[in-house]
Amino acid sequence: MPGKYNAKEIEREVLDFWKNKKIYEKVKNKNKKGKDFYYLDGPPYTSGKVHLGTAWGKALRDSLMRYKRMKGFNVWDRAGFDTHGLPTAHKVQENFNIRHKDDIPKFGVSKFVSECKKLSVKNMEVMIEDFKRLGVWMGFSDPYITLDNEYMEGEWWLIKKAYKNNRLYEGKKVMHWCPSCSTALAKHELEYQNVKDDSIFLKFPLKDKENEFLIIWTTTPWTIPYNLGVMVNPEEDYVRAKVGDETWIVAAKLAGMFIQGVADKQYKVIETIKGEQLEGVEYVHPLHSDLEKVYKKLKQENSKIHTIVLSKEYVDTGSGSGLVHMAPGCGPEDYEVGHEYGIKPFNNLNEDGKFPKDMGIFAGWDAKIDNKKFIDYFDKKCFLIKTTEVEHEYAHCWRCHKAVVFRLTRQWFFKVEDLKDQMKKFNEKILWQPGWAGSRQFDSWLDNLRDNSITRQRYWGCPVPIWKCKCGNYEVIGSIKELEKKSKQKAPDDLHIPYIDKITIPCKCGEKMKRISDILDVWVDAGVASWTCLYYPRKKDLFEKLWPADFILEGKDQIRGWFNLLFVASMISIRKPSYKAVYMHGFINDIQGRKMSKSLGNYILPDEIVDKYGADTLRYYMIGAANPGLDLNYNLEDVRLKHKNLMILWNIHNYIINFCKTNKIKPKNISEKLGLEEKYILSKLNSTIEKTTELFDYYKLNEVPLVIESLFLELSRTYMQLNREKSAIGTKQEKELVVSVIYHVLYETLKIFTPIAPFICEKIYLSFRDEFGLKQDSISFEKWPETDKKRVDKKLENQFEIVEPIVQEILSKREKAQLGIRWPLAKVEIFLKDKEKVDAVKNLAEIIKTQTNIKKVTAKKGKRRYLKLDTKLTKELEAEGYTREVTRRIQSLRKKAGLKKDDNVILYIKCTDKLESCLCKFDKYIKEKCGASELSISKEEAKKKYNNVCREKVKGLEFEISFTKK
Repeated sequence: MPGKYNAKEIEREVLDFWKNKKIYEKVKNKNKKGKDFYYLDGPPYTSGKVHLGTAWGKALRDSLMRYKRMKGFNVWDRAGFDTHGLPTAHKVQENFNIRHKDDIPKFGVSKFVSECKKLSVKNMEVMIEDFKRLGVWMGFSDPYITLDNEYMEGEWWLIKKAYKNNRLYEGKKVMHWCPSCSTALAKHELEYQNVKDDSIFLKFPLKDKENEFLIIWTTTPWTIPYNLGVMVNPEEDYVRAKVGDETWIVAAKLAGMFIQGVADKQYKVIETIKGEQLEGVEYVHPLHSDLEKVYKKLKQENSKIHTIVLSKEYVDTGSGSGLVHMAPGCGPEDYEVGHEYGIKPFNNLNEDGKFPKDMGIFAGWDAKIDNKKFIDYFDKKCFLIKTTEVEHEYAHCWRCHKAVVFRLTRQWFFKVEDLKDQMKKFNEKILWQPGWAGSRQFDSWLDNLRDNSITRQRYWGCPVPIWKCKCGNYEVIGSIKELEKKSKQKAPDDLHIPYIDKITIPCKCGEKMKRISDILDVWVDAGVASWTCLYYPRKKDLFEKLWPADFILEGKDQIRGWFNLLFVASMISIRKPSYKAVYMHGFINDIQGRKMSKSLGNYILPDEIVDKYGADTLRYYMIGAANPGLDLNYNLEDVRLKHKNLMILWNIHNYIINFCKTNKIKPKNISEKLGLEEKYILSKLNSTIEKTTELFDYYKLNEVPLVIESLFLELSRTYMQLNREKSAIGTKQEKELVVSVIYHVLYETLKIFTPIAPFICEKIYLSFRDEFGLKQDSISFEKWPETDKKRVDKKLENQFEIVEPIVQEILSKREKAQLGIRWPLAKVEIFLKDKEKVDAVKNLAEIIKTQTNIKKVTAKKGKRRYLKLDTKLTKELEAEGYTREVTRRIQSLRKKAGLKKDDNVILYIKCTDKLESCLCKFDKYIKEKCGASELSISKEEAKKKYNNVCREKVKGLEFEISFTKK
């Protein structure tokens, strides 16, 4: 016998059931011959613990895949995990106290890479268990992982295809430069020393604004002449602060610390704005008069020069002013941000690190060495606010031990800018949810597409498959097989650095080609997922059968990320998009719309919700909590409400089983003549099936939960309430009809709700299987239900929708008159403006009577909508009301005594004369409602003892209930 809804216990049982019975595997096997559906998993980074945003995305994905499987599709659902890049590298460095990446060779590159792999795999295993706990069904036994040789070969294949398609080239990039040695320095050729430098705060005047300035901070004064932009963090708050007769723009978090603490000035905040609102704001370079010709030429090339640009990655509010000076020719981070905005790097230092003649007053000045000279000049020009000394680590040349500067160097790029028009045309055919994400955001991103640099100077990543000779000749390798053929050496078991670098390739000049030292940027890892997920290029069968992906899903930050990278990679190599449909969700914030962070104390892990309310509650809440593309503001009250709704679902199932046991009946096919309430709930069921199918087919995943929720809540609150009398004292035939309808509606509801809340649906299904002999081992083996169009009556559904608020208004008026629902009233007159609504009330008058306990319901057209409720209680109505109240007390006492519904009792009611006269008119009703085979009503004391006795009072009239189980 099912008990109370205990999510934690139920979900643990269901997880064990799925695992022991291999349900997921059997479902996959059952659909092998079905129509193919290729879901491409957006690989989460192996950071360890799954956060709320990742859980949200996985729940959305899983709901669609469960739907597709029930529709008979052969779903490709191989899970993926992202492993390369800085987060893992930094964590390993932290674990082993490796202060800088340049210390990695001392630690041992082989050992370092090995530790990165270990950490990634360990974190992946933890995440897989978290996903399973959320009810996610995916191919976790054989995931694609970016650190695997197979995956990296997929990246090599891309580089080779880009090369063959004339889309791979070597171009300029900012790198460290030693003025003393007049040479570029690789990362491993640097040594870091603790030095004390002057950092400066400067005022950059806004264009066409009087006395309004951007406040920037830098530790490299010599780079200010090369400034081409100012970076702000789009997610941070900034203020316009009145300082004397000037207005300064600084980060909100740093305003007091800088203006009062550093600048020693008083201020008043005029306005607070988000960083993203500042994008494109133009300023006048404070050295404009000195370098007018230089800046004018640069501005003609790109109007975004000397404007505010956005960077979440490279702007923080830990120190400084929150506005970061950007010189794309003087630093790799600045270069990256500049490249995003199409701002070409500007740095014309000579090989000896001096400013050339065309830099005007600065000609001959030494970069870095003349920092003090630059500061004095800025002070003279009146845009220096403050100089402060900072101690920091600075790169020096390992040969001469002198400080280095930055100069432009050469890197490898993908040529993509000329593809944007073609990509925009392809994008028109991709189904986006929401539509505006594709038509506006992604299309706009493609408008500004720039050639992507693909090389990075690090250790933990996929090695660039380019072997180069001193003579300039090079080979681009596309596979292990090609490498072994050209090198005449066996490839290492692990393609990572340093193992791959043991392989050399003979050059036609007689020398040996060595692999260039770079690794591929992690965006290349992400971009090749659409084919590496299918084991391509090692295997071709799945690729030829499934590619491109039918569906992908990620957060809104992936417009410029994964959505873009997949597209670029496939265009470069295969000349068409790698996906057909996209669902884009937003970010998760707290209830106030603030980003979740540990510092604010509003950070929530999925475990916190799952442990208390269950994974179903989390899924049910999150899947439907926000429209695609919009942020989800986490609300605990909404979570609790969804949990209560699941309890209603559970209780309906409990009711069915208990009712069938008590009345010794079983649900059967619905064939009898149906009343309006049956026609309505069966219509709503079938229209819900139709709507849910449509929503899933068009990837409107967030709308599904609310549609299904409306169905099962209406089953409980309307249909079951309307049929309480039939359920309690109806004929066997009536009882069978009622329970059969409830069972049928719930059974079909479970099928369409299982993609959203798989645990509770499975458990209820298993209860029904045991109780009623269902054939399937799991609800997931059931087919997705078809709509019975003959059952759909939209007019009747609409009439119920019209009547529902009217019923609520009547109940509200009753409450104000302090007349509970058990006290019948004579009549209500309903005046409505629309004939359609009048007809609805007339058609459903009996329904309204039942729901509101009113004897007569009339509807008329009127100039306005209002209700006229007769609240006068006649003696007959009063007698019936007293009877209902006494009956309820008896039923409550039966329940406290632990009696079952089919237990009969001998009942005695001692009461006043007035109450006796009322109750005697309804003695038959009392016997039926209270399961009394014998009933006595008297003002006299009972002549024998009863097992259960209770004194009660209704509207001032006292009475005593006594009964004994027969």
